[in-house]
Amino acid sequence: MGADNNYGHPSPEILDTLADMGTRVLCTDVGGDLAVAATAGGPAVVVRGDPREAL
Repeated sequence: MGADNNYGHPSPEILDTLADMGTRVLCTDVGGDLAVAATAGGPAVVVRGDPREAL
């Protein structure tokens, strides 16, 4: 997963397990910078920028 990911992390098995659990998986090569912010309603994901624009 991820552009030029030579490490193989996360493995396809882990991604399958996360999908089975309904986990949302975000990738910086697609969504840009990611951060988890604490809000009154619980954690929120903040995405900044499109990494493809930097190329």
